[in-house]
Amino acid sequence: MSAVGLDSLGAVARALGETPPGVEVALTSITTDTRRLGPGALFVALVGERFDAHDFIAQAREAGAAAALVEQRQDDPLPQLEVADTRLALGLLGRARRLAWGGPLVAVTGNSGKTTVKQMLATILSRSGATLATRGNLNNDFGAPMTLLELAEEHCQAVVELGANHLGEIAWTTSLAMPDVAVITNVTGAHVGEFGGMGRIAQAKGEILSGLSRDGVAVLNRDDRYFRLWASQAAPREVLDFGLEGEEARLRAETLVCDEFGRYAFTLSFDGRELGRVQLSLMGRHNVANALAAAAAALALQADPADVLAGLEKVEPVAGRLGVFAGRDGARVLDDTYNANPGAVKAALETLATLPAPRWCLLGAMGELGDASAYWHAEVGHHARKLGIDFLGTLGEAARPASRAFGEGGYHFDDREALTRHVLHHLPPGASVLVKGSRSAGMEHVVTALRSDASR
Repeated sequence: MSAVGLDSLGAVARALGETPPGVEVALTSITTDTRRLGPGALFVALVGERFDAHDFIAQAREAGAAAALVEQRQDDPLPQLEVADTRLALGLLGRARRLAWGGPLVAVTGNSGKTTVKQMLATILSRSGATLATRGNLNNDFGAPMTLLELAEEHCQAVVELGANHLGEIAWTTSLAMPDVAVITNVTGAHVGEFGGMGRIAQAKGEILSGLSRDGVAVLNRDDRYFRLWASQAAPREVLDFGLEGEEARLRAETLVCDEFGRYAFTLSFDGRELGRVQLSLMGRHNVANALAAAAAALALQADPADVLAGLEKVEPVAGRLGVFAGRDGARVLDDTYNANPGAVKAALETLATLPAPRWCLLGAMGELGDASAYWHAEVGHHARKLGIDFLGTLGEAARPASRAFGEGGYHFDDREALTRHVLHHLPPGASVLVKGSRSAGMEHVVTALRSDASR
């Protein structure tokens, strides 16, 4: 930790613009969780709507904490540094660590695909050296600084995922990460209810560019309707665009071929030059776009094209993100239950449409759509019908407009057990089944019931 600063309570105080304490305390790490606290750690006492970590100062001391960062000094012998806002201070400490580390960093945002792009990019970059990447989806104003605080001397580069549920959040986290490369995957209907419209979502995603270094590179999706907005915001910095449509993008996928499992092979072309052939293990055409975004970011960091090609081929599906497995009675089951937004559901349906019939979709309600919920669910239902899907079963009252818009072959279920029973009794042998929904829908339980090894 000493190699990248913040190795003492005095160093922490100076990074925050606070007066160093009278007694110096050596630190080994910074954490907000007493359950993961190691000896010599600085415990940051965060305050939320339903919790106050100041209540755990004694527990932190007993677990080995060397000091605590607090908003109000507690009656405890543990050395404490008092600040006005511990969550703000956590962000500033993340930025201090990033500055002290000083290596190349890529920040990734977008409504869908950002976690997959992060995974792809980290796999590519890891071929040339140790790479830090955001764990899971810790991408908010808490998760981003926690990721930055993991930066260590051995890391050659970093990939940080930035998400948001309100305007200004990415503006803050990108100011902490100070990326050398900023990636925007796309804008879909995700979180439209919280932001109040697609244009405001595009504005929020574009905030990532405000933290981009002066000589940085903006990696943008040329196929997205907001490409020109983001390109103007990135100016005068370099824009490395990627795209599946048309021939204008600098990084393109050519000669696409889809196999029987919905996995694509393509030729990667950069500035008119063929770099080589890629066979993805991930399903879906949308993952070709994700691969282009990751490849563009890697090339912006001067990655070896051979590492780009090999890295993309090495990426394996993540649980709940369009993985495929054998189901009952020869069914092919697509588990895409990690989360759902309109764009991601449409992309998954398009993948389902490439698989053998009959094709069934089991859709749990999409959350965070606000007043536009009925519209987006109906839009998904119409899209499924247009693609030739044979059956659409919906779960959750918010999802009812989808099965209604789908028409014949569309069924709505009031509870997960009823949906599961219907599917187990009526699913045709050899069917292709997509299971999708927001986390709150709990569609992973339906996936479990469909497994070929599930007890009958």
